[in-house]
Amino acid sequence: SGQLGNGATTNLGYTASSQGGNIPFVNLGTGRTAKAISAGLYHTCAILDNNLVKCWGQNTYGQLGLGNTTSYGSGANQMGDSLPTVNLGTGRTALKIFALGYHTCAILDNSVTKCWGRNGSGQLGLGDITNRGTAASQMGDSLAAVNLGSGLTATKIAGGFDHTCALLSNSTMKCWGGNRYGQLGYDNTISLGTTTASMTSLAAINLGTGRTATDITAGYSHSCAVLDNGTAKCWGRNNKGQLGIESTVTTKGDAAGDMAGLIAIPFTSFTPTKIFGGNQDTCAMNAAGNVRCWGLGGSGQLLSGGTANIGRANNDIVGLGNINFGTGLTAASFSMGFYTNCLIINDKHIKCFGIATAGALCSGGTANNLGDVAGELGAGLPNVNH
Repeated sequence: SGQLGNGATTNLGYTASSQGGNIPFVNLGTGRTAKAISAGLYHTCAILDNNLVKCWGQNTYGQLGLGNTTSYGSGANQMGDSLPTVNLGTGRTALKIFALGYHTCAILDNSVTKCWGRNGSGQLGLGDITNRGTAASQMGDSLAAVNLGSGLTATKIAGGFDHTCALLSNSTMKCWGGNRYGQLGYDNTISLGTTTASMTSLAAINLGTGRTATDITAGYSHSCAVLDNGTAKCWGRNNKGQLGIESTVTTKGDAAGDMAGLIAIPFTSFTPTKIFGGNQDTCAMNAAGNVRCWGLGGSGQLLSGGTANIGRANNDIVGLGNINFGTGLTAASFSMGFYTNCLIINDKHIKCFGIATAGALCSGGTANNLGDVAGELGAGLPNVNH
């Protein structure tokens, strides 16, 4: 869909000739560079050095925020100076950008949050189910800010396929959008954000008595938070163990009492500071850069040396150790895709593991997943040739 921003639809990274210096830089415009990037399912966004936003890739639902449904990045003359910036409102720029499933959210320089793109489940938080960004009249000053509550602003946004969560300025957490599996954390399966009333009355999620959040994430249909006491909790769908609660229940957060009784993920000798949600897997990182992952493992995305799912059986998490990236190597940053996870190592190299389809690992092949056999752990996991 042009999400690589190279003016073509050819996948990159799956052959030796499409790695390293053969991967072109994304043309963001004359003299422009990126301060932050974020990727959704089929689209990518960047905050530029002038604090404006550009997005490219699939645009079926207006997720690029360009006032149309034309995809950008897949053809000649669609990038660079030809790619418009997102109209966030008169004089407005972006502090943070979050490309989610088929929608996008930004925290603006005035601390308000705006979202655009697909809205069939109310994931834009605008009190209806109308997509935004498909017409010019829907963007800019006409695009309303998300109502997060009186005096409250967002410090981080996370989202899955059709739900969105915010870490707020008072360290509480709110979620809205699709709720089939209880991923909103309100002890029911009612979608929120589809009416004005559902946003104005949106409560903070019950993270436990007296508990607040220091970091949040959302996977395809689950949500998680790192709490102020150094623990972490996840809720929503649990079919592959992505909640890390060592239970065979398939959902949490969809029935009365679920959130009040939700256990913290039972780590052993591990205090998470950051948490990351993927398709049906979850990873956490501690202050030292150690990482642990659980949930769906069939493509090696847990970097466990096998393909078993982790997180539903007794002692799955209790016995879970830190991922082996190599002697003396830890994570400086971490990112999760649909079936592929990547990190920047403390030596500044990039490593990716999981499914190799479409060149997602930039490993020079599409057949060999990484992380699903013991020989691909540690020094056996190659650096990405970027």
